[in-house]
Amino acid sequence: MDKIMKITIRDVATDAGVSAKTVSRVLNNLPYVSADVRNRVWESVNKLGYTPDEAGKRLASMKSGGRVRTGNIGCVLFPSYEKYSEPYTAEILEELGKVLLEMNLHQYFCYTLEELADPSLFTRMVNPNMVDGCVLIGLSNQHQQDIIKIKNKIDCIVLVGLVNDNCVTSVHPDGVLGGYLGVKHLISLGHRRIGCVVGYSGHSDTELRLTGYKKALSEAGIEYDPKLVVGGKFSIEGAAEATKLLLKLSVPPTAIYSVSDPMAIGVYKMVQECGLRIPQDISVVGFDDIKLAAHLFPGLTTVGMDKYEMVKMAVQVLLDQIDGKSKSNMQITFPVKLVERNSCRRLE
Repeated sequence: MDKIMKITIRDVATDAGVSAKTVSRVLNNLPYVSADVRNRVWESVNKLGYTPDEAGKRLASMKSGGRVRTGNIGCVLFPSYEKYSEPYTAEILEELGKVLLEMNLHQYFCYTLEELADPSLFTRMVNPNMVDGCVLIGLSNQHQQDIIKIKNKIDCIVLVGLVNDNCVTSVHPDGVLGGYLGVKHLISLGHRRIGCVVGYSGHSDTELRLTGYKKALSEAGIEYDPKLVVGGKFSIEGAAEATKLLLKLSVPPTAIYSVSDPMAIGVYKMVQECGLRIPQDISVVGFDDIKLAAHLFPGLTTVGMDKYEMVKMAVQVLLDQIDGKSKSNMQITFPVKLVERNSCRRLE
């Protein structure tokens, strides 16, 4: 029995000849693992006698609120999440997996809000006897009721999202500073007519980053023109249509600031379809610094942050809440920086 009790996820990984992260994906029934690898992992699990739930309890056997810690953390994503159309969120999920593994924690589930609308699934997953807490990724003001429903069951924290009335703790990149830095950079290059492609009206990312855009304009003595701000629905296609509208203006912008990198891809797409060149004809700045940003042609100048450290901070704050060290609902702003590449040029 003692031998069994000492088996860890890393032991399973070594026996199966895969990474600990791959073992975690198999145990969570996550995609993108071949049938052969899944079989090897389960053979090792059975051979070694590894039990995920029991391992989680051993890893975090401290008492929290009068109950035994399970070592399990849940993950809830915004509705309609799709990995390949949401690369920023996919990268955040990747960093979350690394952080949990390093902290000897186990990602017990990962569902979207739409999936958790099933009462049976919600009851089974958002269960204080099964998970210690939950990381809510990308949720914003419009998801407030869903957040409160989850929070009434278990401790939770919003990551890369923001709810304005402080009903939950959140950790999010500094959208105001990011918008300001991106637009200030364009202004420093001589641009004064700067388009802005935003997401949905009322979404925290839209509002904060648009505030930074306006702040940079005001500081430079440039009058805000609402016709230069167009909604891109946080999608490549939506941003392409928004860019088309900007380019059709009687006096089109010389530069476009996109409040997200995936939407900046839509900007690239439409600029090229219109026979224009980046940055010769129009300069572009994004926000997120997704991995793809460096591989666009030309490389996208954007606003980035240390995603790993931001996720690590969020998980630590969540653990502090679980342990009763932090009970207040806080809005924690994570620093950002301008990442210069080749998508902007100085006006003559």
